[in-house]
Amino acid sequence: MLDNPILWSLALRLPALFSGRTLHRTALHASRAGAWNTAEGLFERAAAHYRMDLAVEPLARLRVHQLVTRARASGNSAREADLLLESAQRLARLDLIESFDPPFELIPARDLFESWDPRDAAEARVPLHHAA
Repeated sequence: MLDNPILWSLALRLPALFSGRTLHRTALHASRAGAWNTAEGLFERAAAHYRMDLAVEPLARLRVHQLVTRARASGNSAREADLLLESAQRLARLDLIESFDPPFELIPARDLFESWDPRDAAEARVPLHHAA
């Protein structure tokens, strides 16, 4: 259900209806689909929930996902390399993180990049949705 662009639009406009965890997972679905702008908006809304709840570890995991998504969306190999390096540095501080593959189960942080196949995003592209 979280992989539905209609739900993404609703979550962007009415984030208070969703938990931080649900927004985070919805952002991962949007990222996986290549809807970079939508994913960015959803990550920010999830981050706001996590900050309000003082959920430090989920926020740290979200920021890694967000950096990887920005890297994938950059279209600039130098920028992508910088963002992936920063995400790897942050990842080194975590024990667990959600995988990039649904149902986004927690995996050892060191395994994150092994769980993501960049071809998945290219094959699953959907039109970009603009953040509200």
